[in-house]
Amino acid sequence: MRITPWLAALAAGLLLTGCSGDPAPQGSGATGTPAARQSAARAHVPEDIRREGILVIGSDLSYAPMEFMKDGEQTGFDVDLANAIAARLGLKLEMRQTSWGELLNKAESGEVDAAMSSITDTAERQKRVDFVDYLNVGSVVIARGKTDGEGVEALCGRRVAVPADTIYVGLAEAQNENCPAGRKMTVVTVEALSDSMKAVLAGKAELYLDDFPPGALAVQENPSLRLSGEQIEAAPYGIAIGKGKGTLKKAVQQALYELFDDGTYDGLLKKWEITEGSLKTGAINGGA
Repeated sequence: MRITPWLAALAAGLLLTGCSGDPAPQGSGATGTPAARQSAARAHVPEDIRREGILVIGSDLSYAPMEFMKDGEQTGFDVDLANAIAARLGLKLEMRQTSWGELLNKAESGEVDAAMSSITDTAERQKRVDFVDYLNVGSVVIARGKTDGEGVEALCGRRVAVPADTIYVGLAEAQNENCPAGRKMTVVTVEALSDSMKAVLAGKAELYLDDFPPGALAVQENPSLRLSGEQIEAAPYGIAIGKGKGTLKKAVQQALYELFDDGTYDGLLKKWEITEGSLKTGAINGGA
């Protein structure tokens, strides 16, 4: 999974929402014409990247609906947004398949200009790279049918599918302690996260937990499923850029602001049905 664990926050009774970061010198709704803002964004592109005319972004294309392969083509919200950013900067996009474990290494070393692959912006990761935030993502409870309560409260008294060796094992245990007597949950252990949805669809469990984007996709593809409650401990996804890339982070940030302003960003959220994740701060290093 690509988000940070939130078990400790749950145990403390804290449900965290969006994060803020360093304010930008120019943001959504800034003065000046769209053309001027576009020119301003391009002006921040480092000379070596401008000379090559290509923006190289590393991504692990295996995480629908964010970034994945379909019929031999790269697709997903991140792919679409990366293409839109590159276009604003007057560059061609090269989305380079990179294993998840190598993404930050390659961004940090400069082997790729940036990494964009549903990467949560955290203070620990900011020590290695800078992030430009663009989406607010947490975990969700996914249910089949009606429940008593919403979100984590809906787990009480129900059969809950939990993949072994994931943060959701601890979550289920912690929430179970908060369930009233007579309404303890029954944990149905499965091997993989994808098996959680299968267990619910097969009637072996009534609810499961997942990250918001794949959870939203599961609901789109299976009308019998629904999202129960709001996102839990939502945190920003960020475009990771090596600290040696100079003003590239500012160029990407300015391009994002333009996409916020002209409706492109909202259109992509609607296309991929993840509007709940909207985050228009464009903050640099806004994660905690």
